[in-house]
Amino acid sequence: SKIVGFNTESFLRFQKARLILSGTKLWNSLYERWCRLYHVRQYCDEACWIFPHLTSRGQNDNNPIIQSQVTTLADDGDDDALMAESSVESNNSGDRSLVGARYSDENDGGSDALASSFRDPKMARVLTFIPQALPFSRRVNLFQSLLDADKLRTQDETSAFNQMMMNLQHSDGENSDFSGRERVTIHRDSLYDDSMKKLNRLGKKLRKKVQVTFVNQHGTTEAGIDGGGVFKEFLDDLIKDAFLPKSLKNDDGEESQNNGGRVIDFFSVTPLQTLQVNLSTDGNTDVLPHYEFLGRVLGKAIYESILVDPQFCLPFLNKLLGRQNSLDDLKNLDPEYYRNLKSLRYMSIDDINSLGLTFEMTKSIIGTSSSHSSDNIVELIPGGSSIPVTKENVIQYIHLVSHQRMNISGARQTHAFLKGFRDLIPAPWVRLFSAYEFQKLISGDDAVKGIDVMGMAAVMRYSGGFHPSQPIIQWFWEVIDEFTPQQQRKFLKFMTSCSRQPLLGFQSLVPAPCIQQVRLREDDHGNAIVEESAFGNIRLPTSSTCMNLLKLPKYPSKPMLKQKLLYAIESAAGFELS
Repeated sequence: SKIVGFNTESFLRFQKARLILSGTKLWNSLYERWCRLYHVRQYCDEACWIFPHLTSRGQNDNNPIIQSQVTTLADDGDDDALMAESSVESNNSGDRSLVGARYSDENDGGSDALASSFRDPKMARVLTFIPQALPFSRRVNLFQSLLDADKLRTQDETSAFNQMMMNLQHSDGENSDFSGRERVTIHRDSLYDDSMKKLNRLGKKLRKKVQVTFVNQHGTTEAGIDGGGVFKEFLDDLIKDAFLPKSLKNDDGEESQNNGGRVIDFFSVTPLQTLQVNLSTDGNTDVLPHYEFLGRVLGKAIYESILVDPQFCLPFLNKLLGRQNSLDDLKNLDPEYYRNLKSLRYMSIDDINSLGLTFEMTKSIIGTSSSHSSDNIVELIPGGSSIPVTKENVIQYIHLVSHQRMNISGARQTHAFLKGFRDLIPAPWVRLFSAYEFQKLISGDDAVKGIDVMGMAAVMRYSGGFHPSQPIIQWFWEVIDEFTPQQQRKFLKFMTSCSRQPLLGFQSLVPAPCIQQVRLREDDHGNAIVEESAFGNIRLPTSSTCMNLLKLPKYPSKPMLKQKLLYAIESAAGFELS
């Protein structure tokens, strides 16, 4: 009887484990389906995926990360095994199955490494297998904890200084450079070229602090000292220059005049006005180092919690998250193409036969060429050019076309981009998010147009004699509220070097934003003179972006305040001494 009881107990445990595993897989499949339809049709509220009893668990844990485990994870290899899905298309069409290989948590060990980074083992497993059970804001905080723990090692300037001193004592001055941060000089009129040459070679060392010195268009070194604000502006400008196509208008509706030496577009615009890999670069191996560099640049922005402008198409974001695109993802790339392709399923036999389709595509259809020569024909299966599409195989044709368009086309560029990106952000870390959540992590919540003026006012500090009850401060917030969304973002960039507000609100901005009173007038040499004087030049607002500090003169009227503030934020001045 003991043996029977033991077998029964083991059987029940086994069945329970199978039930939990099957339920988890089903729940995750439903959630993936919901994510694909997020921008089209939401069949339930986002809160439905959250486990209420988990939302309060660990809320007061200010140290959820085990530092040693994060260090191990960050020092893993290049994640080559994780990029099997991005394996490039071979000339042999039979090799295309490599592209369809899904990332496997079981094989890469990344999930175990991520789970071991957290102190709470139960919460770690939730984050590994069902991260959507936690609110997005909570996952962002945990992701930030991973970054902060990694920065304790990669940006520890004290350790770097001590290592330099040891090198001085033991090597007679050789190899004694202070390596606490990387210092680069960038010419504004060759922004991309200078950045590519000086930063791409760093690889994983790009996780260290980078100190930027700008040289303006006149060849003069700008006087601003980089305490963090200069680098934020540099990265913001570099990403706009490198990712946005030359034909894309900027926020003012003006054509970009400076491409920083970049001669081709690395990304193109989809019908939904999002960015995808430029498929016209297929077959051009010279561009792959550039895509690798762009991956590092975007990874650096996320690593430093700097929100940037580019809005990527969801299929590309899926690739960054290590997920395979399916037919339903095509609607998030080209809705019209998706509708036309899917309509083949409902055609009659005669209608399908009349189209004369075969299992092949021309590269012009997928955006890689305008020519229809035989060199631009892509067979979807071996011998596909001689296999007609019929009512019996049309579903296979639809899925193969979708797979070719979203997973195979541009695979080399995507592979290079992922290689650079994962030099800074390990793959398991970003799996805490869905594709549309990952876009929020990159560029913030676009549901907020401009900035949250009331939220910023609530956390704003004042110094130098200013107080929120004074008329000038009341005028100031009225002026900011009257600005257009573009002007509000320009003001935010003027003050903080970043045109997008923090993902978790202004209360998460460090240091807290502050408005400091400065003298209203100055003489021709820039020296302050008494406010009551009728002579002298009225100063413009200035800022110290590394401190999120706005230096505001005490203007006598609201119209003057608005005029001077607009002039300051619209001038696009560099970092010079005020």
